[in-house]
Amino acid sequence: MRRYLEARGVVGRIDRPHVTARLVTADGVALEGSYLSGPGSGEVAVLLAHGFAANRRKPAYARLAVALAQHAPVLTVDLRGHGGSGGACTLGDREARDIEAALRWLRGVGHDRVVAVGVSMGATAVLHAAAGGAAVDGVVTVSAPGWFRDPPDTVPLQRLHGVWVSPVRRRALRMGLGVRLDGPAGWSSPPHPVEMLDGVSVAYLAVHGHGDPYFPASDGAALVAAAGDGAVGWLEPAGFGHAEDGFTPAFNRRLGGAIATWQATGTFPTRDASLSA
Repeated sequence: MRRYLEARGVVGRIDRPHVTARLVTADGVALEGSYLSGPGSGEVAVLLAHGFAANRRKPAYARLAVALAQHAPVLTVDLRGHGGSGGACTLGDREARDIEAALRWLRGVGHDRVVAVGVSMGATAVLHAAAGGAAVDGVVTVSAPGWFRDPPDTVPLQRLHGVWVSPVRRRALRMGLGVRLDGPAGWSSPPHPVEMLDGVSVAYLAVHGHGDPYFPASDGAALVAAAGDGAVGWLEPAGFGHAEDGFTPAFNRRLGGAIATWQATGTFPTRDASLSA
């Protein structure tokens, strides 16, 4: 019941002053976000992109946004098909346009440098946008896939695939959770995330849980290997799970500290347990 109420946006809010940001993507989708001010001159900002069936007000994401705003202003945005935004979800494909719109918005309010933090589906969207030349200066992915598997090889992905390919189940998802999911016809077959990294030449941090039920830790290691020199991988211990399941206060502080290090040095710090191929 708690997860249902969070997905519907009934439970959850950003518990600090913020302003509502309204954006329009290049393909005409209206998006809604929240902008939290941060310390310092405001040169650097953070863009936070959530995972599937979440939204910016979901408590885990709201708490992460507040933690990151201790270090820099944060724009946390509802991706298409979710929360207060229009359009239909394409599982990280056309969401790249949402990331591009959010980056333009941040540049427009005076931020010269932006680090984009994408989680699961949001991670795919961030990599897709960065590979396409979007103006991002640093990238953090949490629980990102390395490849798009067809057919899916984990039970959670098999369940999601069953919804994606079924008009009846997509309609039920919209009625139940308020998530508008496009079907396979809306998928443009973008490069796999490990291939997207060929077009990304900025500082990169990949975070992956040891026991991620959706994507194995080897996906995170493959992303780091594909990114090449300067890429950093954090292997989170068993219990981190997938995406926002691992957003504990300690993790939020550590990620905020990593972004502060990136602001100061242009690189992300390593962790005791690192991802390796």
